[in-house]
Amino acid sequence: MGHPFSWLGGSDGLAVLVIAGSGRGAGKTAVGCALMAAMPEVSWAAVKVSPHRHDVGEELWEELDFRSDKDTGRYLAAGARRGFLVSGASDFRAAELVLEARGRASLCDALLVESNRIAAGTVARCGEAAVSLAVLAGAEAEWKTSLLECVGRVDAVVLANSVSPEEFVSPFARKPVFGLAAGLWSVPELVRFVRGRL
Repeated sequence: MGHPFSWLGGSDGLAVLVIAGSGRGAGKTAVGCALMAAMPEVSWAAVKVSPHRHDVGEELWEELDFRSDKDTGRYLAAGARRGFLVSGASDFRAAELVLEARGRASLCDALLVESNRIAAGTVARCGEAAVSLAVLAGAEAEWKTSLLECVGRVDAVVLANSVSPEEFVSPFARKPVFGLAAGLWSVPELVRFVRGRL
């Protein structure tokens, strides 16, 4: 059986959205929450991947409290059916844990992964639709090295620092660029782009 939403992949399995970012506080979680809220007909699972060990007692932890102010709680509040945190794992182990979270989310239609270290192709199965975004804020000199390492696998750029796309000189050659006004975390054009890829 295929996805119940004709625009969502059109195949069995999950549609995969990966959101990378220029650094802490760039707006990765906010953009992810806004996109999930803009597509309430989709049953989302969301996984935040952090290189730092969080005080949750395990490498893969599931959030159950949609009122939590943690990023995983924000994802649940925005409409995710399941919210997970992968913390303190090597890149290879983090990918394994995202796949484990994916397995636990068998009733979901789409998987959102917040990470600079996980490529969509690593967690999407053959034939599944996938799209990767980079959320950029702050000066380019301050961007994380891990963001610059994933330039080649990003499908579009989201400017979260009120810089207009016309003014932005991008290292992400020929990628679509979506500018967000201050206080906004999505625009209809971005939602249409993600929908079109998923």
